[in-house]
Formats: sequence, C-alpha cells, structure tokens
Amino acid sequence: MQKKWTVATAVLLAICLIIGLCYGVPINGEAVDGSPDNRPVVIVDAGHGGFDGGAVALDGTLEKEINLKIALKLGEWLRLVGYDVIYTRESDTGIEDSETDSIRQRKKSDMYNRLDYMSRYPEALFISIHLNKFTTSTASGTQVFYAPGNEQAKKLGQCIQESVVSLQQPDNTRVIKQGTKSTFLLYRASVPAVIVECGFLSNQRELALLKDENYQACMAYAVFCGIMSYCAQNR
Repeated sequence: MQKKWTVATAVLLAICLIIGLCYGVPINGEAVDGSPDNRPVVIVDAGHGGFDGGAVALDGTLEKEINLKIALKLGEWLRLVGYDVIYTRESDTGIEDSETDSIRQRKKSDMYNRLDYMSRYPEALFISIHLNKFTTSTASGTQVFYAPGNEQAKKLGQCIQESVVSLQQPDNTRVIKQGTKSTFLLYRASVPAVIVECGFLSNQRELALLKDENYQACMAYAVFCGIMSYCAQNR
C-alpha cells in the first residue's frame, strides 16, 4: 500500500506542477507567465481544536483531529505551487484568548480570533475544514457552504464542490449552500470564505475513509484543485 501511495503522490505532484504552469500560478514565489505576482493569500482554518473537539463519531473519533490533518495537507499543496498559506492552527490547540474562563467565553473568543484573520489579510481566501454529523447514518458526502452575499465566495464554493465530486465522489449530488447566522465565520466574513464539510462522521463507511491518511491527502488535493480552478478563472 505504501509503495502504491508513493507512486500516486508522485503522479499528483506532476499534475500539480502542470496545472501551475498552465494557469500561470506562481512557482517558488515567481509568476511563471512573467505577470505581476497577484496571488491571494489562503487562510487555511482547521475547525475546532484544543478544548473544542467538534463532532464525535461513535467510535470516539474527534472531528478536530481529522480537520487538522486535511488542513495541513491542503496547505502543503498550496505552498507547493507558491501560494502564501496562513494556518489558523497547526496543532491540537484552540486559538482563544488566554484570559477566558468559561467554555462559552473560550468558544466565543476562538471564533472571533479566527474571524480576525480575515481582517489581517483582507485580500485572502478563507478555507475552513470541517466534518459533518447527522442523526441518521445514511447521510454522506462533502458539501461546501459559502459566505452569504459574497459572489466570489459562492464561485469559490462551487469550484471546490465540483472538484471534490469530480476527483473523489462521483455519486455525490449535494449542492453548495449559503451560510446562515448559525455559521458565524461565514455570516461575518469580510473575504471570500467557505466551509468545506468533508464528510459525515455518522456514516460508518465514510468515517473509515476519513480516518485513512490516503483519503485525507486525496480530499486535500481535491479541495486544492477547486481553489486552483477558482483562481484560474479570476486571475
């Protein structure tokens, strides 16, 4: 299995570089087509972390752990073709202020600190990686939510959804949805922002896939390709 994945990774790397050359994506900090380097910063947000485990599968798997693994892999792909990547977290930590006490205060602080990344990088794209959970075990499939009232966020979400379906989940019929007040980061987003719900912890088959490192890497690559598609259309 390891040997097969090494070969697959090499193939993906080759494809990645070809895409970069075709679309004029900067490689190692320089635009390959000679045009000014106007690439966006990409904020990669691994949902939850630290005190906040997120959704929990029946076997005890925590959402925060898989979110982080996919987010870090996504950042690796983006950096490979020269994009500036800002992680909201790179380990199992929350990003709440240290002086907060109650769980409610910590959660609120954590959310506002994630939102603050958008203020600090107003030209960025914001990609938040999450997992879903439902009351029945039949629900499955990746679904992207986008910041309401932001046409660029909608386009970004559509590109990512189409990429995941094309590369990972050909039977996925889910459509992108606009965020609501319940999706705090999207509702208050000041940049093109999306939440990628990569799958359902409540679906045993999908849970097994989400826990697999190969699948995590492929999911990250599919999201990456969606971002590349969006950037190619809007460069």
